[in-house]
Amino acid sequence: MKQTKYFYLLFICLVLNACNREDDKLNSEDDDRPETAAWIEDTMHKRYFWNQEIPETGKLNYTADPEVFFTSLLYKAMDGKTLNGQHQYFSYIEKIPATAYGYVQEDYTYGFEFSSVKFRQQDGREYYGALVLYVMPGTPAQKAGLKRGDWIIYVNDHLLEAGDVESLYGDVARTFRIFRWSDSDGFIYDRQIEMDTAEPLVENNPVYRAETYTVGGKKVGYLVYNSFKAGINDDDHSYDDELRALSSGTFSGVDEFVLDLRYNGGGLLSCARLMCAILGPAKVLSEDKFGYLEYNDGSKDYFTANNRQGNGNNLNLQRLFVLVSSNSASASEAVINLLDPYMDLIVIGRTTFGKNVGSDPIKSTDGIWEMHPITCKIFNNKGKSDYAAGWIPNIEKGDVFDYDNRGYVTLQDYIYELGDVRERLFSIALDHIAGAKTYRAAAAGAAKTYEPELNSIDRKTARELIIDHD
Repeated sequence: MKQTKYFYLLFICLVLNACNREDDKLNSEDDDRPETAAWIEDTMHKRYFWNQEIPETGKLNYTADPEVFFTSLLYKAMDGKTLNGQHQYFSYIEKIPATAYGYVQEDYTYGFEFSSVKFRQQDGREYYGALVLYVMPGTPAQKAGLKRGDWIIYVNDHLLEAGDVESLYGDVARTFRIFRWSDSDGFIYDRQIEMDTAEPLVENNPVYRAETYTVGGKKVGYLVYNSFKAGINDDDHSYDDELRALSSGTFSGVDEFVLDLRYNGGGLLSCARLMCAILGPAKVLSEDKFGYLEYNDGSKDYFTANNRQGNGNNLNLQRLFVLVSSNSASASEAVINLLDPYMDLIVIGRTTFGKNVGSDPIKSTDGIWEMHPITCKIFNNKGKSDYAAGWIPNIEKGDVFDYDNRGYVTLQDYIYELGDVRERLFSIALDHIAGAKTYRAAAAGAAKTYEPELNSIDRKTARELIIDHD
């Protein structure tokens, strides 16, 4: 009997020892993972919003480049959207540049944003046109006299071709032939401009235009805000400070407000909260649970509208007009959603991009890589976060184009500068403020359709809601 007991005891010890050796083997295999791959995988299992969908270890290639390995962990069904036939993930990883990480754009640029379309001639040949959306101050484009509504049809001595469109981001010195569009006469030659060589855009202030107007006896504020960034780098708050100064200066005492986010692809949550603190009714400042972030374990992180750097002057508005387009994303959509329970919102334009999730920048310990995985979903204080497919406007109207029932571009006559009271979306808001509640339609003409192509706004932003803790 004793021998039998000893036999079982010995057997159990051998089994446990074997299990320990197997555990040691697994731990050894874990330790054999490349350092960067191990950091990526472990961090994603802990922080990624869809961490339950990360592939099993046996299906992962740890020898792949970090960018490829990171992408292999992502949940395609929810992370990102298919744009122009290609899936673009919201989550991404990048090498940290030699300079301090921040919002300085180092790419060379002519300094204008555009939307392009493809035309087909009767003989079957194709050419392209690039419509200028807006021009940034102090850039080669502004110095050359380029302006919103200009059509670039010729580059040097040839019609704009597919290969030329992307080079409009920034290239060598060139000659552009500029046309204007008329519904009745088509393209009309306007002038020729000499564009200097592209330059690095060191600073891109998101406050593009800030003015007030008098409409129907009311003081109306108008702000074109093109990204939610606090300053020129991580340690700077000059752009936020400008918003605060505008709230107590130019915009002080306004009765109505038009916030133009049509070219705003997102940015920092702290900047979105500051915008809400300025434009919302006074009661938003006293809310302990203005909104919240929900993480992969179901936990909720509530936040207020208050900003540690200061809230600026609260305008105590009861109604807000917001101008949007398909380029309006992330933090832009969050502002609309967060303010929606508190005030009358009239959204004008096209359905927004649709991104109700946010990311936390996470740096590797060796200082080489920075991940931006989706880590949370953002909700307003009513628990609403249902704009993943985009926020549908109260009044649907194209910014510079309309579209026929096949989705093709219909060109628009008479495109005015942002802030011009005749400008297409702005005029709709002003009509409502004046009590007309109508909008000025584009000039009548024969319907023509063209295929939409590259939009430069798409390449300049990751459409982010960055969860920063100000």
